[in-house]
Amino acid sequence: TLFRSMDVPFMLPPWDAFPPMPGMPPGMPPMMHPFPFDFPGAPHAMRGRGRGGGRGRGGPGAGAGGRGRGRGGSHSEAGPVEVKNNYCQHFVDTGLRPQNFIRDHEPNDRFEEYPKLKELMKLKKEVIRKRATPPMYLHTDLKTFDLQSLGMRFDVILVDPPWEEYARRVSGFAHSNFDLTPWTLEEMMNLRIDLIADTPSFCFLWVGTAEGLDQGRHLLRKWGFRRCEDICWLKTNAKRQDSSSAMIVPDESSILHHTKEHCLMGIRGTVRRSTDGHFIHANIDTDIIVGEEPPYGSTEKPTELYDLIEHFCLGRRRLELFGEDHNIRPGWLTIGKSISSSNFSADTYSKWFEGDVRYPDAPSYEGGKLLGTLPEIENLRPKSPTRTNQITEDSTSSNATAATAASTSTAPGPAGMGPTV
Repeated sequence: TLFRSMDVPFMLPPWDAFPPMPGMPPGMPPMMHPFPFDFPGAPHAMRGRGRGGGRGRGGPGAGAGGRGRGRGGSHSEAGPVEVKNNYCQHFVDTGLRPQNFIRDHEPNDRFEEYPKLKELMKLKKEVIRKRATPPMYLHTDLKTFDLQSLGMRFDVILVDPPWEEYARRVSGFAHSNFDLTPWTLEEMMNLRIDLIADTPSFCFLWVGTAEGLDQGRHLLRKWGFRRCEDICWLKTNAKRQDSSSAMIVPDESSILHHTKEHCLMGIRGTVRRSTDGHFIHANIDTDIIVGEEPPYGSTEKPTELYDLIEHFCLGRRRLELFGEDHNIRPGWLTIGKSISSSNFSADTYSKWFEGDVRYPDAPSYEGGKLLGTLPEIENLRPKSPTRTNQITEDSTSSNATAATAASTSTAPGPAGMGPTV
């Protein structure tokens, strides 16, 4: 693309024409050279070429933003160009993270250039909104609460347990109404999530960035799930105006600055993308969430995960454990010790899922365990292609059936009767 956009003919010089770099042997191939277009005789348009920032804003050190390319710096015959859009150095200097400059990551902007996906999201959100049950929530201590008293099994279970990492991270900053006392791995394993998870079902488990990455896999296995995905939340801090709020907080337990968190996804039972479209719609969202980090001292997670879950799983029975007031949401039952009040009624909640109806036959939140869909959604959503061996098997089976029918249709029947069918 870079060569095609130039108005002048250009030919790379031989390898030995590149100036040697400190610590690197002369004659390095151009594709491995640190500054492959910064050599005497190169067209000026190719020197210091760098990307601009996101839509409407420039990157660190960039003179202009916009969607195309902008000049990253000026050429000097005395030495290499200065790299302007150095997001890593910008992070060290200012505390602003490189992922702050990812463009179009907001859900409202993400599909502007993809009209079919934009229409798909619009239709799905409308169906989800109409079928969402009123929010229910329960203040309780999960260490002593019997999960089976909820009276049903669930299609989706979202868990954000108080890891020790959270306590280390917010030491001295925790809100007074949040109980961030860490749970041990044994206490988490004692949660009988296996008794309230339906088959098939999904579990989404926030695990942080430290010990939870390993322990979370043990929890999923203990609860009867097998890990199938790893969703990563890239935490931005672009909305922090002053340098003190965008400061780099040191973590003595790590050698790198942590700017992400992980959510492990587990599956119980078996679902197939090609045949279980009534229960899952796969490949609509990605496994990356780019969202603003909450104020220091909070363990709040991005709300986009709810959208991802609701787009993917068409089961309506959704449960969140270790929830807080800000987690209360239509379509979900939220349970936690940090919730300030309760409105949960097991009888009322179970009646919302009676019967075997779906949208559009069930236009409201009452009736049926499944969300439902529309022909327009089915036409727009990504689908898994039929495998070649499956086509061959189906074709072979059809041919065998036809041959059997042809042979039996001409077989002689008992005396005095026609052919046996």
